[in-house]
Amino acid sequence: MSIASLASVGLAGAVGLLALVVILAFREARALEAVRESLHVPNLPAGLEGATLVFLADIHAGPLFGAARMAHLVERVNELRADVIVLGGDYVGGKRGGADVFYPAAAGLVANRGVFAVLGNHDWWEGADDARRRMAESGITLLENSSARIAFGDAVLAIAGLSDEWTATPDIVATSAGIEPRDVAVLVSHNPDSFADALPATPGVWTLALAGHTHGGQIAGVYRLNPHKPTHYGKRYLSRGLFEDNGIPIIVSYGVGAVALPLRFFARPEIHHITLTR
Repeated sequence: MSIASLASVGLAGAVGLLALVVILAFREARALEAVRESLHVPNLPAGLEGATLVFLADIHAGPLFGAARMAHLVERVNELRADVIVLGGDYVGGKRGGADVFYPAAAGLVANRGVFAVLGNHDWWEGADDARRRMAESGITLLENSSARIAFGDAVLAIAGLSDEWTATPDIVATSAGIEPRDVAVLVSHNPDSFADALPATPGVWTLALAGHTHGGQIAGVYRLNPHKPTHYGKRYLSRGLFEDNGIPIIVSYGVGAVALPLRFFARPEIHHITLTR
């Protein structure tokens, strides 16, 4: 076989391999899984034993995540029958009609004690005022450097939301101000980088911290090449599942949707079903 023939075979093989990877990455971006986590909380009040939160982030509704997928997502979340649903930001993406896809469907989210949300950088880029209005119309409680206290009998679950790290001004003092010492408190930030300062500044307050934004890198290997990295802390906030930082259990979700390309590779989309237990 000539050198030219070998080169042609090699090129065809490389093209075929690339096509296979793209197909797998396209399928993975649609392989949404519900990850179940048990959070063991010492001295958990009896009223919160077995309480459940569902957390999801980074839907990026729009051209890459259309109305049919959004309707399916709401159905999957509601099937989990959460006490509380927490939304971690970036509901839209690309400034191409994502709000008209996300908010009508999100109004159908059902939780026993409410749906709570923070805004992400894409939500700000597409219009924070519009996002606030649509959240209110959809029955979702938006938290911006503020908290909500939810009664479970004599116990209280507090959901606290920081404003976005990139597009607003997170204020952990204001965010934690309404939380009382006996509350089981969950801190939510779209961008996990906020935790590097927020958690040490409020010791003993938080039971759990939740964030999104990183997509788990979205496509394995590309993260290192991206000049606009989603985190300034390297792999610190790229772990999957529950891990600890500053002594606080944290989940940084890989998210649901995608940006730029409708692909994921070794970063499967996920929603989180979290059960509080002693």
